[in-house]
Amino acid sequence: MLLTLGLLGVALISFWPALSGGFIFDDYPIFAENPAIHVGSWHWHDLQQVWGWSRINIQRPIAMLSFALNYAWGGSTWGFKATNLALHLFNTILLMMLTQRLLQVGWTSTNNSEAEHQRRRVTGYWAIGIATLWAIHPLQVSAVMYVVQRMELLGFAFVLLALLSYWRARRRQMEGHRAWPWLGLCAMLTVIGYYAKETAVLVPGYALLLELTLLHFSAQASTTRRAWKITYLGGGLLAALVFMFYLLPHYTTDAAYAARNYNAWQRELTQLRVLSLYIGWILLPLPNLLHFYYDNYPASQDLLHPITTLLGGLFLIGLVALVVAMRKRRPLLALGIGWFFVAHGLTSAPISLELVFEHRNYPALFGILLALADLLWLSTRCADQRVIVLIAGILVLNFGLLTFIRSSIWGNRLLLAQNLVDDNPGSARAAYDLARRYMFMAQNNPSSPLYSLSIKELRRATTLPSASPMAEEALLLVNAEHHDQPDVPALWESFFDKLRNRPLGPEAYLALDKLTTERLQGKTDIDAQQLARAYEIVIKRVPARANLHASYAELGGAVLHDTNLAIQHWQQALRLDKDVAGYARQLASYLLENHRYQEAQAVIAQAWQLQPTLRSDAALLTMQSKATKELAASQLSAGPLQSAHEVNGGRRQ
Repeated sequence: MLLTLGLLGVALISFWPALSGGFIFDDYPIFAENPAIHVGSWHWHDLQQVWGWSRINIQRPIAMLSFALNYAWGGSTWGFKATNLALHLFNTILLMMLTQRLLQVGWTSTNNSEAEHQRRRVTGYWAIGIATLWAIHPLQVSAVMYVVQRMELLGFAFVLLALLSYWRARRRQMEGHRAWPWLGLCAMLTVIGYYAKETAVLVPGYALLLELTLLHFSAQASTTRRAWKITYLGGGLLAALVFMFYLLPHYTTDAAYAARNYNAWQRELTQLRVLSLYIGWILLPLPNLLHFYYDNYPASQDLLHPITTLLGGLFLIGLVALVVAMRKRRPLLALGIGWFFVAHGLTSAPISLELVFEHRNYPALFGILLALADLLWLSTRCADQRVIVLIAGILVLNFGLLTFIRSSIWGNRLLLAQNLVDDNPGSARAAYDLARRYMFMAQNNPSSPLYSLSIKELRRATTLPSASPMAEEALLLVNAEHHDQPDVPALWESFFDKLRNRPLGPEAYLALDKLTTERLQGKTDIDAQQLARAYEIVIKRVPARANLHASYAELGGAVLHDTNLAIQHWQQALRLDKDVAGYARQLASYLLENHRYQEAQAVIAQAWQLQPTLRSDAALLTMQSKATKELAASQLSAGPLQSAHEVNGGRRQ
């Protein structure tokens, strides 16, 4: 018990400096600047709305609900990070419990001598040591203190709980006891974990590894043994069919990779280098090797470009061969290496994700540490126990010190931003982050020296090869407030050029949406005609994105006062939406509230055309009647000339 408390204490001390840090990168759009998550109380109605919104937009409602609860608690940055740290400590305890069970089987099943049985007494100490190194590894700083990765922490918590339930069920089957309640609990935890992060679906993969290395499909009843083998064989075949006939056709197309500057094949080749890179980070976690931002990481073009692609592939093949060769002789070594590969089974699959992220190693790190622990145990079986304690102490001291140093950097918002730029000057995200920090510290005051540093860093970001249009967007917003940027037309042209010629990733859409939102909220110095040009460029490239048409329609109707333009894109957005009835009611209601009666009429007419059964929809009929009456009344009061002008959708700007 004291050692367990000591484990938690070491982890708490290692991460404590980072609690005073700020938000970073995806923290802002996912929850910090997302009003849908900003609830002020624990009222059931508010939390239900967060759940419903996240089911549609993020598909990780448990994680999003936890962010909303943080806001209900007060919404401090410290509170968000402390919640993450508490989850990490909880996961550490779960991992220690699972590790002890694995060691007790893995280190006693290979040799039945009395000496080996005596070693079962110390597996608890080894489990605490492995869990401690996992908890305080420097890689974990960006997983735990990058608040949005609470998704990863929550997902892994449910994975560990599910595996502990599975282990309990299987041990009961080996003893001839009833196990289905525990198996049912395992399945339920897996499903719940999916709503925190999709990586929870890897539970069957981890369970299969346990069977292949430690459990061997054993059970007291022979029918149970056969059932498990058939189940895993059938599950493996089903997974292969899903991969071949669903995942590959749906997620490897050019359309799926439209937001990336690489294709599915190049991504898979790059993962040969990336997985090898991850193992290098785990073995040698020096702070200057961990950059957090990897938006400028180059994709592999083929096996020889760069040559490290081939070398990485050969290295990984060697590890797989080692797993096969050592599965019976050193089951924990095989389990550990296999765990690493399973943990990256989704994030390294041919899905159009980004190439590299440190937090993806949050579960995978355990596998490499388990494999190393098995090798260390093998090499020190005959050594004095004090040697083992000394080695463990050195590792804990080194990992703890490196993590404390990295946590201290993460706890200083300016130092972190500067450090990320210094370590990776080619990262546009790092440059944008530093510029944002400078501007915040300058309080948007042009007379502050930090203001000019912010502008300088934004200017540098616009020139980086991997840059999105976010730096141009920031400079345009600065100019809208201070009118101090001398080359606004050039900024717009650079903005257009990136929209035309670079992959349209999330950052490009965020930049366009931010400019639009600010213009709609009254910043008239943002050129609405230029914004319209931007929408024309993006919609030409991505014509089937409904929210683009909706945003352009709002710009057209509310700012450009071009009714025809607004109607055209409202109707197109409606055509692209799956829920025509619900979306039509929502749009028509919004347009009526804002006295845009022609647009409301057009939306309802389009809905009736798409789904004729909606002609009897009471809500739409009521709104159509109101729009007709209000439009007629406004035309009578305006006079013949103005009303004709409005009916024809006259352009005023």
